[in-house]
Amino acid sequence: MEIFQTIWTALTTPNETLTKYLIAPTTILELFVTMSLFTTILDIHPTRKQKLLYLLVLSLWSILLSISLDSTILNVLNILILPLAIMFFFKTSFLKSIVAEIISFFSMTISETLFLKLYLEVFNITAEVANTTPIYRIAFALIMYAFIFLLYKLAKHFKFNITLLDNIPTRNKALLVLSFIIGIITIFVQNYVNSYYSDILPTFLIVLSTFTLLSFFTISMYSVSKTTQLQIAQQNLEEAQLYNKSLKILHDNVRAFKHDFSNIVQAIGRIC
Repeated sequence: MEIFQTIWTALTTPNETLTKYLIAPTTILELFVTMSLFTTILDIHPTRKQKLLYLLVLSLWSILLSISLDSTILNVLNILILPLAIMFFFKTSFLKSIVAEIISFFSMTISETLFLKLYLEVFNITAEVANTTPIYRIAFALIMYAFIFLLYKLAKHFKFNITLLDNIPTRNKALLVLSFIIGIITIFVQNYVNSYYSDILPTFLIVLSTFTLLSFFTISMYSVSKTTQLQIAQQNLEEAQLYNKSLKILHDNVRAFKHDFSNIVQAIGRIC
């Protein structure tokens, strides 16, 4: 009984080092739910081997670095490594890997923003206590992962996906990549502010900031979609015009042949 009491005391007492060690294995769950979400939205169909390798390599990477590095440095490294890992394991384009990273970080930010303030109020604790106490940190992480998993199920059920990224002309990809990188930095800053100042900032300001970020992301993706559709339609129109021109040339050649053939038949008739 005394052992259980000691364990419970350790789990409910703020201890940043112990929390860092205990929260590290939950990285596997985070990678799994975010992978499920972005592969569904981006219409990526990885094999079981690709999924296992992605989870194994990145989870080991994150666990080892989370134990030895500060969380802010770890997040920066993950921002740099994640799109490269998605490109390598899932054989996607760089643009699609950047969007996959945005979906991952954005879903984490949204879930944290939606539930953190309520979580702190329900348990009557501060953000610092929630971040340094093992049981609070693990419980909140599980809540976020459950919410992201729900988003994945909804996206899969309603067949919500983005399939236009592969058709974007090359001249526009650089601008889109730059926009998405700025979006990743914005999401990172938003996540940092929510994590450390959620108990200080007013709820209205947090909700407004999240809604603004969500609106920006939605409008950006909608603009990309419409721009791509317009460019594809223009390309199809140009191809149709070339096809019609080819048909006109072919029609003129057939008419010329018919005229020549009629003259030959008439000449043969007169000779006979």
